[in-house]
Amino acid sequence: MRNRQAFTLIELLVVIAIISILAAILFPVFAKVREKARQTSCASNMRQLSLAFIQYTEDYDEVLPGAGDLGFQASEGGWVNIVHYAPSTFNVAGGAIYSYVKNPQIYVCPSDSIGQKTGLSYGMNSCLVHNGGTLIGAVHFGQPLAAVDSPTSMMLLGEESSGSAPDGAVVTGDGGTDDGFIWYTNGAADADTIRHTGFGNITFLDGHVKAVSPNQIAAQHLRTGGEYSLNCPYQ
Repeated sequence: MRNRQAFTLIELLVVIAIISILAAILFPVFAKVREKARQTSCASNMRQLSLAFIQYTEDYDEVLPGAGDLGFQASEGGWVNIVHYAPSTFNVAGGAIYSYVKNPQIYVCPSDSIGQKTGLSYGMNSCLVHNGGTLIGAVHFGQPLAAVDSPTSMMLLGEESSGSAPDGAVVTGDGGTDDGFIWYTNGAADADTIRHTGFGNITFLDGHVKAVSPNQIAAQHLRTGGEYSLNCPYQ
């Protein structure tokens, strides 16, 4: 009979070290792949929402739905309804475009842990409503499509983070939208998310979706439809 020789301690340690090195290399790769899948799912959500906006305008004389703003609780009549502000909760089923989608899940990005609690991850560009004191009840009413010169360059929806800052700035932390309304004026804006490995999805008024960084949003003036302006051009 032959004696079987067991692994030595050194050999076991070498194997463990190799496995640890491979894990350290592969785990970040797997994490990026998972996040890319979530980003794709998020982009699909935003595409479906943008189509709902387009269908809404076809039924309402080419006028966009409105949007509530922070501080206006129970804002009915907007694209989503604000049930409570800070902490925020939303009633997406009561919003103006819900009848065109009939699925509350597409209002939440799978990478947004806060949105999964509040029921909403996305905000409407304030430049597409009458942003200011012009309200119907507690909702800024929407702009007509005819007011927008370049739908392919005008941001419709974005992934809002927490807080506000100069347009294009990256804000530390990554919260969720607090009111479904991405405020912008005089070069300052609600912060854009970077939850998708440094990028966030936005959808344009013509329906296409793109992953961009906050700097790209500012540099390409996507809030104002490609126009260099410190304020919304349609107010």
